[in-house]
Amino acid sequence: MNVALKILEKRALGKLSKDKRNTNSDNPYTERVPVYKNGQIVKHKTRERPVPEGLSKNDAKILRKIRRRAYRWDMGFRCCCTSIRFGWSSIIGFIPVIGDFIDLLMAFALIRTASKVDGGLPKHLYGMMFSNIMLDFVVGFIPILGDLLDVFIRANTKNAWLLDAYLSEKAKALREGKIADPDDGKVVGVPSELLVAPGDRDVEEGVGPAYASEPARVNPAVVPQGRTQAPMGNNVPVSSSRPDMAETVEIKDGMKGVANVAPPPRSRPGSNASEQDPQTSRISWLRDYAVIMLQ
Repeated sequence: MNVALKILEKRALGKLSKDKRNTNSDNPYTERVPVYKNGQIVKHKTRERPVPEGLSKNDAKILRKIRRRAYRWDMGFRCCCTSIRFGWSSIIGFIPVIGDFIDLLMAFALIRTASKVDGGLPKHLYGMMFSNIMLDFVVGFIPILGDLLDVFIRANTKNAWLLDAYLSEKAKALREGKIADPDDGKVVGVPSELLVAPGDRDVEEGVGPAYASEPARVNPAVVPQGRTQAPMGNNVPVSSSRPDMAETVEIKDGMKGVANVAPPPRSRPGSNASEQDPQTSRISWLRDYAVIMLQ
């Protein structure tokens, strides 16, 4: 287990060096990707960085959380008229004394969350993360100048990139089923503590296949007594038990449905209450009651 973690750690640090990643300035949460049209780049859009394929749901959840928190803590805001970004860490750091301690506690909480990945983190990687935090903490104690330098020393962003590189190499090892040492080529198997059950693998949420839009099929409704269901066709007269209620309804070809027939007119005031609409009768009764009370 320890041998496998050391090799993964070595591969992760090599990946950061090979990619020439600026772990202090590069955004760990989002990325800009080109949008192509007719084989040419027309614009760029910002999206959340994808999670390496093959990680467990727990590891993928932790990685997304660390990326998001590091971005908000170090790069969540932008200084007006400049490209300089800062986060809540810099804002809280301006509070004398107590601000630096709050910043330190939040950074420790970030590492504590990262340590919950399956199999844990290598010890040397832990040491690098703590070193980044302590450097930021010591610089923050310098009056005024330390608060300004804290904007450019992003310990949380560095730690997020360390975790990203480690989990990327871990996902690659899980896909290949082996871990190869980049120095001497020694190959070791993936420890059981790092293996992921098939049902526990994280799957990126994507857009489902697009289907051709079809008109919704309407189930034939129950036809009231005295009315008949409209047959298929155009300009079909609807029969009814009352001649004055017949009307022509246009129904599109291929669609089934029941024609809407206008309701019978309400009885005029003064007619028999039993022949009136129930709602009309209720309103009429309330009106009569109000007249009696006002007299």
